[in-house]
This record gives sequence, structure tokens and C-alpha cells, in this order.
Amino acid sequence: MKPKFKKKVIAAVVSVITSFGVIAPTLTISTTASATGIPVFDGGNFANMLINATNQATQISQQVNQINQAIRGNGLSEQMLRQLGISNYSGIISQMSKQTSDLNKVIQASNSLKQSVGQVQAEFKALYPNAQSYKNKTPDQMLSDFGKWSNQLQNANATAMQAQASVSAIADRNVKIGNVLSESAGAAGASTVSQIQGTNQLLGVLGQQMNDLHSVLATGQRATMEAQAQAQAEKDAMRSDWKNRNTSNLGSYSSKGY
Repeated sequence: MKPKFKKKVIAAVVSVITSFGVIAPTLTISTTASATGIPVFDGGNFANMLINATNQATQISQQVNQINQAIRGNGLSEQMLRQLGISNYSGIISQMSKQTSDLNKVIQASNSLKQSVGQVQAEFKALYPNAQSYKNKTPDQMLSDFGKWSNQLQNANATAMQAQASVSAIADRNVKIGNVLSESAGAAGASTVSQIQGTNQLLGVLGQQMNDLHSVLATGQRATMEAQAQAQAEKDAMRSDWKNRNTSNLGSYSSKGY
């Protein structure tokens, strides 16, 4: 950026101390970007969002591990179902097989969420550690960085939604299994039904955690799009300024008879 263009830019850099003690700078805002109605990117909010998303992804992973232990601990074998006096045990065995399959999907999703969100946070912290780092980036660099993170957050959000669907399927199946046990096994199956109901409570918490993460990731993705819009506005302003200066120089040469 040449000196003449710098005079046209009013930088507004604000650093925000997050609740975790992290300095989270906001993006340098130019009058060109704000005057055209471009959404203002707030780097402090984005940093906080990434912290929240990473913490939520970690909590989800822990919750999934707890549910995994509970479901596998409640595993209903053919022998156990026979002991409970259930004649149509093949249907429950089939349902339990589907439970295991969906649970594996949720485990894979939780690991993927934790890794992808953590990667975005680590990269953002490394590339934009303070207010000065924004000034050192060209619009093209910012477009590349935030474009990549936008895609990663979008993919993570899709993963969270798919996992949430699997969680709902597991919970619904648990209800059906519990109903069959209550009707067929009576008091003998009461303990197992109680365990299944306890697992469903854990699944309910997990479903809410997934929903919360979905909201945070959607907000984060919108923030990356705002950052890209600002970077593009800055790039367009630089191009326009360069064009105006060169047009002015050509006019000056013509008036001198060149």
C-alpha cells in the first residue's frame, strides 16, 4: 500500500481481553469497508468463539465416551434376553447392532469436531496473535486464511448436524428397546430399563451440546465471511486508488504535451 493510500485509511484496532486471559485483537477497519455497508469483522469475538467451540467440542468428546461406556455396559446379549424371558429377542439384538453402528459414527464425529475446531483455533492464534498481525497481512492473504477457515467450520458444522441425527436415532431406539423390555420382561427387566433410561438422559445432554456447538460454528462461519468481505473491500479500494492515481498521472503527462 503506497503512502498516499494510507492517508485514506482510518485504522480502528481494539484489543479485547477474553475471559481466558487471551488478547484477542479486532481487525483493522478501513473507512472504505465500513462506508459501503460491509459487515465489520470483530477478531475478539471470533477468538472467543473459537475458544468456546473448542471447549464445547472437548465436552462433547467426554460425553460421548461416557455414553459409549454406558451403552456397551448395557449390552443385551441373546443369553441375557432369554433369561429375562423375552422370546422375540432377535429384534432387540438387531436394534442393539444398529445402536453400536450409530454410536461409532458419533464417536468418529466427536473426534473429528475436536480436531478440526482445535486446528482452526491454533492456526488463527498463530497467524493473528495481536493487532499488528492484521496490518502485516495483505487482503489476498486474509482472503486465503479466512476462506480456508470458513470451509473448515462449515464442514465441522455439517459433521455436528450428522452426529446430532445419530444421537436422536440412538435415543429413539433406546425408548423402543426399553418398552419391549418393560412389556415382555416386567420386573425382571426393570434394572436394565432403568439403565437405558439413564443413558437416554446422557444422550439428551449430548444432543443439547451438539445443538449449542452448531450455533457457535454457524456464528463463526459468518464471522469468517465478514472478514473476507472486508478484505475484499480493502483490495478493491487499493485497486481503485491505484487506477485513479495512474489515470491522474496520464492526464498530467498529456497536459504537458507528452
